[in-house]
Amino acid sequence: MQNSKKKDILLVVLVISMCILIPSILINIHKDFKSINGEKYPREIVDSHLPQVSSVYYEETTGQAWGVYVSGDYAYVASYFSGLAIIDISDPTNPGAPIYEATAGNSYCVYVSGDYAYVADGSSGLAVIDISDPTNPGTPVYEATTGTAYGVYVSGDYAYVADGFSGLAVIDISDPTNPGTPIYEYTTGSAYDIYVSGDYAYVADRSSGLAVIDIFDPTSPGTPFYEDTTGNAQSVYVSGDYVYIADYSSGLVIIDISDPTNPGTPVYEATLGSAYGVHVSGNYAYIADST
Repeated sequence: MQNSKKKDILLVVLVISMCILIPSILINIHKDFKSINGEKYPREIVDSHLPQVSSVYYEETTGQAWGVYVSGDYAYVASYFSGLAIIDISDPTNPGAPIYEATAGNSYCVYVSGDYAYVADGSSGLAVIDISDPTNPGTPVYEATTGTAYGVYVSGDYAYVADGFSGLAVIDISDPTNPGTPIYEYTTGSAYDIYVSGDYAYVADRSSGLAVIDIFDPTSPGTPFYEDTTGNAQSVYVSGDYVYIADYSSGLVIIDISDPTNPGTPVYEATLGSAYGVHVSGNYAYIADST
């Protein structure tokens, strides 16, 4: 599902998906499942606790850090009203001073692919920034969307944008300097985060839970399949046959997507606060959990 460059644990603070600067917990998610009435469930979910972190290193940004993507020796931070912040992490114990490229909207999320950073820029839609020289980022190129761009995921020649009340926006980026006109697939909630795996886009659709959209043909996305959750789906991560959702007041949600057209019944693990972000590595889910 995810580009290996999107690291599990970032240099300065544990930053998960859309959520920054809030406490995090660690949940063991053994890849061992049982079947009940045809549904597969995790055999156990244990070890819900604060991770043991030996050291934390900070590099302050002028805006609020909402999202991060690590590629090579640099961390690319969606810095809300400050746009894109680029930080040298060649020495993670001593991160460099941020280099900024302002954007016209509010930067919520960033995804790096090749020489470009793709920023979900709120009311300004998708911002594409040349980072072939990370010390001197280029001027953003924009493609407006009809909603509010909260999340972005790049796969192949397309950027998939979680566009709030406009649902999923699919944008051709085969020429990053001239993005194509968005193609939309409406969702019943508010698309807040997105993860692409194979031929499907998995959308954290807030009040509507999980929305699964067939993107085999990106120019004609399919009608969403839904699996409702009891909370408010904020963030989504796919690993193997399961999707992991940070579901706000309902904590961590795990849904079987071995058949993406028929998602399984959600399994819940409560957290102490409100789950905003999730990232999976090995047997563990890392939750950004506001208190």
